[in-house]
Amino acid sequence: MEPSGSGGSNRVLRPSSHMMEGVGARVVRGPDWKWGKQDGGEGHLGTVRNFESPEEVVVVWDNGTAANYRCSGSYDLRVQDSAPTGIKHDGTMCDTCRQQPIFGIRWKCAECANYDLCSLCYHADKHNMRHRFYRITTPGSERVMLEPRRKSKKVTARGIFPGARVMRGVDWQWEDQDGGSTRRGKVTEIQDWSAASPRSAAYVLWDNGAKNLYRVGFEGMADLKVMNDAKGGSFYRDHLPLLGVTGEPALGSRSGVGGLAINDLVNVDLDLEIVQSLQHGHGGWTDGMFECLGTTGTVIGIDEDRDIVVSYPSGNRWTFNPAVLTKVTPTANTASTSTENTSTNSPFAVGDLVQICSDVERLKQLQRGHGEWAEAMLPTLGKVGCVQQIYHDSDLKVEVCSTCWTYNPSAVTKVASADGTAVPHSSGERLSALLKKLFESHVSGDVNEELVKAAANGDAAKVEEILQRPEAEVNGVFAGHTALQAASQNGHMEVIKTLMKNSLDHEIEDKDGDRAVHHAAFGDEPAVIELLHKGGCDLNARNKRRQTPLHIGVNKGHIGVVKCLLSLGCHPSLQDSEGDSPLHDAISKKRDDMITLLLENGADIAITNNNGFNALHHAALRGNPSAMRILLSKLPRPWIVDEKKDDGYTALHLAALNNHVEVAELLVDQGKANMDIQNVNLQTALHLAVERQHTQIVRLLVREKCNLNVPDKDGDTPLHEALRHHTLSQLRQLQDMQDVSRVRNYHLTTLILNQTFAVLQKTSLRIPTFFL
Repeated sequence: MEPSGSGGSNRVLRPSSHMMEGVGARVVRGPDWKWGKQDGGEGHLGTVRNFESPEEVVVVWDNGTAANYRCSGSYDLRVQDSAPTGIKHDGTMCDTCRQQPIFGIRWKCAECANYDLCSLCYHADKHNMRHRFYRITTPGSERVMLEPRRKSKKVTARGIFPGARVMRGVDWQWEDQDGGSTRRGKVTEIQDWSAASPRSAAYVLWDNGAKNLYRVGFEGMADLKVMNDAKGGSFYRDHLPLLGVTGEPALGSRSGVGGLAINDLVNVDLDLEIVQSLQHGHGGWTDGMFECLGTTGTVIGIDEDRDIVVSYPSGNRWTFNPAVLTKVTPTANTASTSTENTSTNSPFAVGDLVQICSDVERLKQLQRGHGEWAEAMLPTLGKVGCVQQIYHDSDLKVEVCSTCWTYNPSAVTKVASADGTAVPHSSGERLSALLKKLFESHVSGDVNEELVKAAANGDAAKVEEILQRPEAEVNGVFAGHTALQAASQNGHMEVIKTLMKNSLDHEIEDKDGDRAVHHAAFGDEPAVIELLHKGGCDLNARNKRRQTPLHIGVNKGHIGVVKCLLSLGCHPSLQDSEGDSPLHDAISKKRDDMITLLLENGADIAITNNNGFNALHHAALRGNPSAMRILLSKLPRPWIVDEKKDDGYTALHLAALNNHVEVAELLVDQGKANMDIQNVNLQTALHLAVERQHTQIVRLLVREKCNLNVPDKDGDTPLHEALRHHTLSQLRQLQDMQDVSRVRNYHLTTLILNQTFAVLQKTSLRIPTFFL
């Protein structure tokens, strides 16, 4: 959206697989963490509870703190253990502990044939510490090459581990098993809540002598919070995946294997025998490659087999298995030093001003083997830049046009030294002109570039002056944007008024399909929207994601933009490419003020998105009680509360399925929802609540006198479901409320039912007791 090519984007990301797979994952703080000690400190663990949106996740830390964190663009969290989520790699086995299959992250040795480790063994330093590993987060995901563990930093894990002192947490539902809300206990072991969810529970011995198993990660639940944490071993922090990052860069992109990219500096640090072994099938080994040992090279290519092509100061190029290479992080000092050692005759120094060759064909030829050519380098032709670094092979890293590129030294001309002195034989006029280019934001002779940049900077006088030129075009495009788009996003009213005096086209689209009014909405500029509206712009224009300016205003949280657009008469219920209306988005963003505004301006509650969710369904799914309260208070037609999706689910089904108790209460009490409606499987909300063991929902529905004897498509009533899951107290609740003798095929009598209770109580199965 930014005219300069930087800044944010107004794209609304859609739920992806990591949202489904991430619930229940055990996490630690990530690289973009800026939230102090909410987590308890470095190494302290928490549990992913749910995703509020594709960009935001709720985590309950072991210390009891619950908060929202970023998982898109900025990454606040790393995944320390994904085994509790149930992710498994079928057909694999940990070659140390023999776990089969491997749950959570799979660690595959890059230097041995068919050798895998589970997370516990990987972080416990099993297998050769000098070997590199691939990290495989989910079955079928791209492999990520990692540095050898012997070179990596370890961090101690802290939280709910054996020895920790704990008390009941946010999801506690086990009555007074602990002896009371203030009583404490000691964790004796980390166990599996179920076979499909390893390391998702803690066994606790309470001070009152009771002991039992409690959820720590299972389905995102946190039955416990820690009062005195314990150590849980250590882990390689920088080897953990970031929560929200899915997949790896594709072949052919500048970002390559194991984090290597074109122009990266690399060393070969492994022993000769290991290097020779790893080279089999990856270009092989010849005696000439001895120069690579102890010499830094530059990555110049990534071939179709994902092998890395490296150039050396001698001019030789060698192909390597990426497992052989170690990325070197250069600094200005080391660059200068190495340049002095290897390129003593280089005419350049860090800080020199240089002009890029303006002949595109010659530049393409010169760039071969020297950083290569990319189409994105076109704007740099003829521009003046500053040398940031000199590589071992004398190639130059130059900052030009607000970006950095690597150039062949023959592709640039020095115009001023780092000390500010002019280059001999260059005229003062030429140097002055070149420096003017540099310090005027690299503006060239391109009139469109001048116009767009002047508009973006709010320089109305400059815009007017440019438009007087015969070659100027008010609708001209630079970097994919017009002057109007640039001025609209930045709120430059005078520039827009100046542009409007000419033959201005309000409806030109950028590469994302965004028009000037979209840019104004993105930039939170309601006054600009009013001005554009007076000029005749289409307030209901859609971009390539079918979003209107109203969608953008809602998603960016710009209440002024939303008020302005609605007051000017925009359509309140147009749908984007996902079928979401602005009302759906306002519910997702938990913006009650916007929900109210939209409904007061005629937003349609009944419109369904591509997944079949209307606004009530969406609020129930999201567990947003305040939104549900507003929606129910403004229902145009009462029957909408019982509207079904294609699968027969009503809003009440969704609330019951996801254990959103307050939402369910609102639907029943305020919305008068029909509790006995059945989905396509003939299940009522009670069936779903019993199946998921959502006790508070069961209690609500039974209290409100729902029908307890409705059979599903298999003929099972909620009692059958309760028997299947051994939830004793739910059985008692059903028995107390109604006659439960009408059970398909079994015709249980009270005697048999009591015998069932007795049998269940004698089994080793865990039978939670619920507050009735």
